Amino acid sequence: MARDDNERLFNGSAAYQLYSDFESTAAPEIQHPDLPQERPRHKKVRRVKVKTAVSPVAVVGLLAVTCMLILVVFGYVQLYEASEEVSSLQSELSELQERQVVLQSLYEEGIDLDYVEERAAELGLRMPTKEQTVYINLAGSDQAEIYTSEQTNIFQRILQAIERSASGLVEYLS
Repeated sequence: MARDDNERLFNGSAAYQLYSDFESTAAPEIQHPDLPQERPRHKKVRRVKVKTAVSPVAVVGLLAVTCMLILVVFGYVQLYEASEEVSSLQSELSELQERQVVLQSLYEEGIDLDYVEERAAELGLRMPTKEQTVYINLAGSDQAEIYTSEQTNIFQRILQAIERSASGLVEYLS
């Protein structure tokens, strides 16, 4: 059984030899001059995150700053409350001064000198004479004592201020 070269039988693995009759086994390349050049794709770089440790000094510093901030805010609250109290006391003082003026005028209206003289005569009182007048010599020197307060260092004053603020905070929250 002689067959032509074109009619050769191939087994299953020969299917990959499509161009066996040609001189070269590579397929001819087609040139397309109008097409853009192919860009290389950038590979995604996986970034590794480094875990950072928290410094104990930073934690202590943050706590100190937080405490100072709380003390400053609390100081402003105390200042606000004190100014409110001062303004209410000033308004009360002005009201009392107005009332004092009204009462003083009513008191002065109530004094009748003629009635006082009549009543004094009924009781047997008389005007004082020169013999009854006594003069006191106050030419002595005045003396004042000044007490000095204890001098404390800056650390004791800071501790006292913190104690006062803490006790004030406890009173305010109670």
